[in-house]
Amino acid sequence: MPQAKLILTGIIAVLTMSAVPVLVKSTEANEYAVGLARLGIAVLAFTPLILFRGHLLRLSARQWLQLVIIGCVFGLHWLTYFMSIKLATAAIAALTIITYSGQYLVLAYIFNGERVTAPEWLAILICFVGCVIVSPEFSLGNSTSAGIAVGLFSALLYAAMPLLHQRARAIGTLERTWGQFFFALLVFLPFWGKANWNLSTTDIYQLVVLGLLCTVVSHGLWVKASTELPAIYSSMIYYLYLPGALVGSVVFLGEEITAEKLLGCALVLAASTALSIYRYRRSRGAV
Repeated sequence: MPQAKLILTGIIAVLTMSAVPVLVKSTEANEYAVGLARLGIAVLAFTPLILFRGHLLRLSARQWLQLVIIGCVFGLHWLTYFMSIKLATAAIAALTIITYSGQYLVLAYIFNGERVTAPEWLAILICFVGCVIVSPEFSLGNSTSAGIAVGLFSALLYAAMPLLHQRARAIGTLERTWGQFFFALLVFLPFWGKANWNLSTTDIYQLVVLGLLCTVVSHGLWVKASTELPAIYSSMIYYLYLPGALVGSVVFLGEEITAEKLLGCALVLAASTALSIYRYRRSRGAV
C-alpha cells in the first residue's frame, strides 16, 4: 500500500480509537460491562480466522505462556483505563494514556538496559507535570485525581505491551492479537457479576460500536498502518488520540475546557512528540 494511504489509514484508525473514552464515559454500562462486551466481540471476530489458519497448535508451552502474560497485562490495562474514564473525564483519561511513551522508556531502561538521556528524562518529567496541572487537588478522595492516578497506572501497563510483544515476535501477529484479546477476556470474566447489563437500547448500540468499530476495525487498521509505516510516522499519528478525545468530549459530552486542562494537554502532547522526534533523530545519529 502507498505510504500516503497508510498514513490516512493510521489517522482513521487513531481517530476511531479516540472515540473510546467518549463512548465509555457516555454509556451507562460500567467498566466491567464495557470490557466484557468489547473483548467478547473481538474474540468472536478473530477466532474463526485463527482456527482457519491453524497455527495455534504449533505453539510451544513457552509461547502459550507469553500469550497469557500479554493478555493479562492488556486486560488489566483496559480495566484500569475504563475505571479512569469513569472516575475522571474522557479527555483527562486520554491525557494520562498518552504518557505511555515516556513510561515505556522507563521500563526499557529498567528491563532492557536502554540508555535514557537527560533530554528524555526531562520530557518524561514534563508529561507527569502536565497530568499534575489538570488534577484539581493532591488527594485520591477526589474522583478526578483518583482517575488520573489510575490512568497513569493503566498507561504503565500499556507501555509494557511493546516489550512483551517484542519478546513474543516469533508468534504470528494474528495469533498474538487473538491471544491478547482472549486472555484479556479471561481477566474480565470474574467480574461478570459486577457488570451492569440492565442497559437501554442506546447503551447496547454504544457497546456494539465499541466492540466492532473501535476494537475490531480500528485495531485491524492500526496494525496494518503501524506495521508498514516508519516508527516515527506511527508515533506522530498516535498522538492524534488526545486531541481527538478532547474534541469529542467537548462536542458530545459537554466537558468544560479550562486553561489548566489545555495547558496540561499541551505539555503532555508537546513532550511526547518531542520525545519521539528526539529518539528518531538519535537512532539516525543526528543527535
